Amino acid sequence: MSAKENFLRAIYFDGPRYVPRGNESIAVQFEFEGNFKMGNWTDAWGVGWKITRSDMVPFPKKSPLSSLECLDEYIIPDPDRLKFSEEHAKLLTKIDRNNNLIFGALTYFMFERAWALLGMEKFMQTLFTHPKELKRLLSEIADFDICVFKRYLEIGVDGIGFSEDLGHQRGLMISPQSFREFFVPQYSRCFESLVREDKIIEFHSCGCIQDVVEDLANLGVTILNPVQARANDLALIKDKCEGKMALKGAVDSHLLMTGTTDEVRGEVKRVMNILAPNGGYVAGPDQGMPYPEDNIEALWMTARSYGVYPLKTM
Repeated sequence: MSAKENFLRAIYFDGPRYVPRGNESIAVQFEFEGNFKMGNWTDAWGVGWKITRSDMVPFPKKSPLSSLECLDEYIIPDPDRLKFSEEHAKLLTKIDRNNNLIFGALTYFMFERAWALLGMEKFMQTLFTHPKELKRLLSEIADFDICVFKRYLEIGVDGIGFSEDLGHQRGLMISPQSFREFFVPQYSRCFESLVREDKIIEFHSCGCIQDVVEDLANLGVTILNPVQARANDLALIKDKCEGKMALKGAVDSHLLMTGTTDEVRGEVKRVMNILAPNGGYVAGPDQGMPYPEDNIEALWMTARSYGVYPLKTM
């Protein structure tokens, strides 16, 4: 069984031979130019981005929508202006589709895009002060996303991955009720064609999002990452998602940064005991960081030696 086949069997709960690992380099991801840049810039939406730390992605510092009362004057950018470059084309011709999967990426999906346009404080206010206008804005963002996904489908990707941080350390940034009222209907529109064509949907959200993982699974999300270990009840998420949505990550980044290799090995086994039974888990850290080399190697080696089905749980 190839690593690709094993990965697919794992995410679809179909009898994998072993727990896939995030360092197997199965998925090759690319993003149309013009949506994200690692630098100080103003994007086509009018959001001004600034790098505040050299080791972090840029943060929105200028929001173009002072109020949703100005929505009639605001122009959503043209998704067809995002560029599929010659470098992208060359990359895709070199990929071995027998051993690799191709993912189209979209940084800043909908929640992240909306609050970047308004600023976080104003966005939170509009949930209550301008719900009708906010729903219209989210619908227009969804129209943009749907067009981007359509372009990826035309290229022939195997899946779509996007960023959509919904949580903080102790819960969602909005209530589950608001999430279901404002976002679930638009997510459903965005995912419709992907689900219909059996594409992999990989949903990235940091923070505590355990209250809405069932919603995501029911919408057709295939993989949820990174399952932040100290923010979520891993056993609860496994129970809610088993057989419906795979989980990727979940090995505590704080421990990976500060712990010993023995502690890392113990944590990898603990997490795998919770999330790996019956498939549906891809082992990896719950954040991307410059980890100590010994610790990240301990993660991968432990996952490789311990993660063979049937698992020998402790």
